[in-house]
Amino acid sequence: MIQRIQTVYLFSVFIFAVLFLILPKGNLEIDGMVYQIGSWNIASDDGLNRLNYSNVWGILSMIIPFVIMILTIYTTLIYKQRVLQIKLGKLNMLLHIILVVGTFFYLDALKSEFPGHFSYGIAIVFPLLSMLLILLANRAIRRDEQLVRSADRLR
Repeated sequence: MIQRIQTVYLFSVFIFAVLFLILPKGNLEIDGMVYQIGSWNIASDDGLNRLNYSNVWGILSMIIPFVIMILTIYTTLIYKQRVLQIKLGKLNMLLHIILVVGTFFYLDALKSEFPGHFSYGIAIVFPLLSMLLILLANRAIRRDEQLVRSADRLR
């Protein structure tokens, strides 16, 4: 049953986690120089200048997407254990909530550390979309489980 709709949802969650790591989380303009805040560093548009800044939330926003990717792949591959899939979907939602909160704390601390104009990047939206997709996947998995249980009652 790997060809079900929940597989598409979970694959999209995986893609969004990859995009969250690749795309910038925000832009910071300091004295006319624009810095892109990525997962690995804070660098200027031309890549020559870098800002040194790190905190616990920044490190967590780099590690948690990898955990989410591994958990999503595992959840997709255990399609015969639907109850466990639902529980892992809930764990994945918790990780996404921690990721969103951690990223906003990291960006807020960064804004207060470096004065300048700050704007959020597109990568901030991806965990929120992933949470919606996980909810849809859990709903589809729950429907499959109900269908299997009703078929077992008929036997």
